[in-house]
Amino acid sequence: MLATSAAQSGTAARRITWGDVQPLHKRLSGHDLSATSFDAFIDRTSRRNAARVTEGDLDHLVFYLLQSTSFTKLPPIEPALSAKALVDSLPASERAAFLEKGQVDHSRVPAPVRERAAAFDRALDSSSKDPRLVYFRELARTAFPKKEREGALLREYLRAMKFVYEKEFVAPKSSSPAAAIADLYRTRGLSTDTAVEAGYLVHQGLAIVKALEPSRRITRVLIVGPGMDLAPRTALDEAGPPESYQPWAVIDALLSLKLSDVGELQVVAADINPRVVAHLERARSSPPTLTLFTQLRESSGVTLTPDYKEYFGQLGQALAGGKQSAEVKGGHLRKTFTVGATPARALTAASLDVVTQRLTDAPFDLVIATNILPYFDDVELMLAMSNVAAMLAPQGVFLHNEPRALIGDVGSLLGLEFEQSRVVSIATVAGAPPLVDSVWLHRKK
Repeated sequence: MLATSAAQSGTAARRITWGDVQPLHKRLSGHDLSATSFDAFIDRTSRRNAARVTEGDLDHLVFYLLQSTSFTKLPPIEPALSAKALVDSLPASERAAFLEKGQVDHSRVPAPVRERAAAFDRALDSSSKDPRLVYFRELARTAFPKKEREGALLREYLRAMKFVYEKEFVAPKSSSPAAAIADLYRTRGLSTDTAVEAGYLVHQGLAIVKALEPSRRITRVLIVGPGMDLAPRTALDEAGPPESYQPWAVIDALLSLKLSDVGELQVVAADINPRVVAHLERARSSPPTLTLFTQLRESSGVTLTPDYKEYFGQLGQALAGGKQSAEVKGGHLRKTFTVGATPARALTAASLDVVTQRLTDAPFDLVIATNILPYFDDVELMLAMSNVAAMLAPQGVFLHNEPRALIGDVGSLLGLEFEQSRVVSIATVAGAPPLVDSVWLHRKK
């Protein structure tokens, strides 16, 4: 039985010190870190991560600018196709400079993009209450002066397109595509991307926990980097307002699998992005109406697996107090329901940079970190794991989907022993490998 605490406590974070990472001293010294240099390194990393948060938000602003149909009737532009059109249009010398340093004159931005950027610039000054536009209006206000806004939008477009082009058209042609893409993610902005598909992975991981120990009870849960669905790189869906799906999917999974009781469950959703934290803080007192949809679209070549369809069909039953029916629209499964007041009270929000900080309240029975670890280099990953280990209760479980071998090596040093892993299939693709993800479970000794 896991150690649990029924008392709701604070969620203050503190900066880590050299003494906090004692089990990793030998490994960190190999990266030129020591007692004398560690604090300065943490300061630099904290500032860099804050800048990466803004950069990630601006990536979403660009994807919204290109794809949204809420602020203009101009045709949407698929970001990857836009990136390719941009690069293909550049003379060889300018193309090389752009891919090496991101330098290119704003006049090279394609005309359709310039037209949408101008329409978006005007929309930022409108009175529209569209929730995504409201989010990006505040972001633009804080990110760049109004008199420089139009040029700044084009600059951010060029920066975002460089990453998209490298990820979609350069890295796949390298000798080691997976490694090349991983390197890109460790330097890009910290995205808030989230999708319903990620909830399925967590549900499968928690089902393993239940199977291994049917009597286990989970009371305190930490979700690191829950994110928010703002404007993904592709397939923007504006049917519902921006939402953070993962906390609700986790609560639903814990209750439906009978790992937790709704009256005792405490879920802390901790994010580095202050706008995500503010959004989640509002959800506790004003439970959201969720519009859920599969980002994957079924077609003649793509088929969602029966297990995933079953998961989507049942998702929300524990949150809304009844069976939820899904419909198919444009090849996407979708459903809408309102989170009940009782499960909503299980959720609290906290601000946390898991690389440089740890929460100081009671330890957690379960820590979940999916789709955030790829953004960390090896040193950052070690520090994040050290913080996860410190926040876990004895016999607590760490659930993630990062396959790097380093996690196993460092986990052993921190007492996070590997316990189980499973490959989860989401869809089959004609003439290609299935779309899968992997879930990994570690237990704190």
